[in-house]
Amino acid sequence: MNKICFHFQISQPFRLRTYRFFDINQNHDYFDEYQNHYLAQRLAERCYLPANKMMLELIKKYPNKFKLSFSIAGSSIMLFKAYCPEVIDSFKELIATGCVEITGSTYTHSIASLHNKSAFLEQVRLQEELLGETFGVKPVSFCNTEVIYSDEIGEWLGDAGYRVILTEGARHILGWKSPCYLYCNPYQTDVRLLLRSYRLCDDITLRFNDHSWDQYPLTAEKYIHFLEANAKGAEAPFINLFWDYETIGEHYTEDTGIFEFFKSLIAQISANENFSFITPQDVLDMNLNPATMHSPWPISCSGEEKDTHEWIGNELQQEAFNQLFKLEELYNKSSNPEAKLSWLRLQGADHFNFMSSKWFGHRFVKRNFEVYASPYQAFINYMNVLNDVKIQLEEK
Repeated sequence: MNKICFHFQISQPFRLRTYRFFDINQNHDYFDEYQNHYLAQRLAERCYLPANKMMLELIKKYPNKFKLSFSIAGSSIMLFKAYCPEVIDSFKELIATGCVEITGSTYTHSIASLHNKSAFLEQVRLQEELLGETFGVKPVSFCNTEVIYSDEIGEWLGDAGYRVILTEGARHILGWKSPCYLYCNPYQTDVRLLLRSYRLCDDITLRFNDHSWDQYPLTAEKYIHFLEANAKGAEAPFINLFWDYETIGEHYTEDTGIFEFFKSLIAQISANENFSFITPQDVLDMNLNPATMHSPWPISCSGEEKDTHEWIGNELQQEAFNQLFKLEELYNKSSNPEAKLSWLRLQGADHFNFMSSKWFGHRFVKRNFEVYASPYQAFINYMNVLNDVKIQLEEK
């Protein structure tokens, strides 16, 4: 029987307002409250609330069969608390079923893991505290920002107590091997790795509403055939499907049929004797010998390359990244809680995504709600904010 792991990632940043050079050291209000309120409410109404309601109904309809997991960035949790607390309540209701696992993640959907251990584990620690305070959970599985992973990052997470890590089944890392097996970190072999089957994920994320695709329209029945063909060809136990939760209702609105698709898909998998749902932590109870996977450089779920160029691939991003983490020592010494929180929020992947030229000029789901006319404008705005945060961190 093949095990299917459904995992959804939720990450919405605190978006920056237009912050000009002459605002530096004059105005410390960096975040666009109107946009953050509007987008949180919009996503709650289109995606989080109706999708959570659907998942709860399916869990109750298929008891002990349907399971799933979520990683919810701390920035998203804080947005929910501020602007739509009913979303928090709906997740608590899901967790109470015992069929939903909340994995660890970073506090602000941070890319700190690309810099050093101390900045990354600070994000992990703050997220653990927030998950405990909000949902009463202590995660044992971890889904890093955009499933970024390397041997070193896996070792850090093992030191932090995590035993299962979700990441990408990147071809240049796996070679001839299948993402449908259980793997482990080469330095901490008790740290298990679940690898995303990205082609199956992309059939929904990128191609669900693509009229030029030869499999359009995608139905649950077709997708079940894809799963069966994948399982048969790999002869392996796991099919790991990780998506952005906003795929349901925002990237594809209700009128595209995305809700009905997932409802039918989950129903058919639950009734299929060849498949069973698991959550990431379930692999810890399985008597399996994982294969070792070596990933000497960071991988992610970005594009065909599965690398980190989406966030630190051009000179603008690299300059912003380097200047940001030069402030780590100031963060550790500062007693200004507002400035420290701002520094943490500036680590969010979305801010660096807005500076990317990788997808510039093309529609891409990760760039929804883009507010900058160019990567250069995103960089200038970000650096103005960062310079003021530096001043605030330096003040006694």
